[in-house]
Amino acid sequence: MNARKSFRDCIVKPGETSPYANLLVDLAFKKAFDPDKPTSRNNLINLLNDLLEPQLKRPIKNVWTRSVAKNLSGSKASRTAIFDLHCKDDLGSLIEIEVQIREVDNFMKRLAFYASEMVANQAEPGQYWDYDIQPTYVIALTRFSVFPDERAVHRATVIDLESGEQLVDTYNFTAIELSKVPFFIEKTSSDLSKWLFFFRYLNRLKELPEELDEGKFKNLTESAKVSNFNKKEFEVYRNMYHKVWDHNAMRRGIFKEFADDINAKIEERISDRNREFAKKMIELGKLSDEEIAATTDLSLEDIVVLRSQLEA
Repeated sequence: MNARKSFRDCIVKPGETSPYANLLVDLAFKKAFDPDKPTSRNNLINLLNDLLEPQLKRPIKNVWTRSVAKNLSGSKASRTAIFDLHCKDDLGSLIEIEVQIREVDNFMKRLAFYASEMVANQAEPGQYWDYDIQPTYVIALTRFSVFPDERAVHRATVIDLESGEQLVDTYNFTAIELSKVPFFIEKTSSDLSKWLFFFRYLNRLKELPEELDEGKFKNLTESAKVSNFNKKEFEVYRNMYHKVWDHNAMRRGIFKEFADDINAKIEERISDRNREFAKKMIELGKLSDEEIAATTDLSLEDIVVLRSQLEA
């Protein structure tokens, strides 16, 4: 068996095409994480156990598709989730999970609304229902910033403000800001970091690098290959992918008047974040100044200055 190449050697270069689909496109996500097929079901179980590990009392053992109940509000606009699941853990408890990746207004309030719907839909008619509500989990992946800090993952539940202990397990939220995920991965990175890397950058790789050479990620990349699509699926995928670009183009048009101010702020934030990544790589001592500059998009002069500051 041939040895895997390093991360840097697996990046798609100009003129090359990745064999992998963009996991943030609806069809590609569902192909890779379909709960009704054995391989993709295992992908989904691995993903959920790693994403929800701090919130789960027991690992999830099985998953299947659930029928989405009628929207209680009657509003089509209020539901933008693309993927609904029933999950069963090893004790047989049911957990309802919703994955939401579209950019929307009132982001966190929408997540609260989705969870409230899932709770309300568990009600049973009659006077003998005892409010035995199963936990609900809302996982949301975004391409835009939601929180002002640098953390890519935020988790929330219902807690006692004095003790910090969970009061009830009914509501659980996981918000993931992919804009904060760096284009950098190591063998020793956490499984959560590796999943986030895949969601943001899989379609920028031409093969699986040695840093991600693990069984569950091998299965994921095989499931996410564009070559797995039939002709109809490929056309659907391509149309969905183009809609993402059209949406981005529309937003650029709306904010064209403020482009200079917006770009200046974005560049400032990116530069600050890249400097922090560069400092960490310098401290690790595994890469040359030239390699760090290429990875972080900083100039070689910037890296030299940062190194001198750290060594001072």
